[in-house]
Order: sequence, then structure tokens, then C-alpha cells
Amino acid sequence: MATDDHLVVLSGGSRDGETTTVATDVRRLLAASDAPGMLEIYERTATSRRVRGNEDEAVVFDHVGQEPANDMAPELIHLSRS
Repeated sequence: MATDDHLVVLSGGSRDGETTTVATDVRRLLAASDAPGMLEIYERTATSRRVRGNEDEAVVFDHVGQEPANDMAPELIHLSRS
């Protein structure tokens, strides 16, 4: 993980508990949803927590809703990793 990246954990929504890394200045994530044609919206919180298998704590991103994917380019959708 680059020094300008944070480990994050998603809380709520269809990607609850999944982790990924993002640049430190990222405040909002759009992730593919289980619902066809929808995106999960996650926003950064001021909290962090331990994630099994990682030395560093993960910044928590809370689920705040969904929105239609519409014409969003696939490369702009963040796919997390479990």
C-alpha cells in the first residue's frame, strides 16, 4: 500500500465488511451494488477499526444510500476487495 493510501472498510449496504485502499484525500466512494443498475454510496467517517489480517487500522466508510449508475463509466466505479 502506498504511503498516500488508506486501508478502508465499508460499513453497511451490499458491500458491508469489504475492504479496499484509497488515496488519503478520498471522502466518498461509489461501489457496484448487488442491485442491477445501482451504485452503493459510502462516505468517510472519523472512525477507524481493526480488520483481521491487517496491521493498520482501517478508516470506516459508512453506507449513505444508493443512486442509479446511469451512464457512469465503469472505470469510475470502485470495486472493493474482501
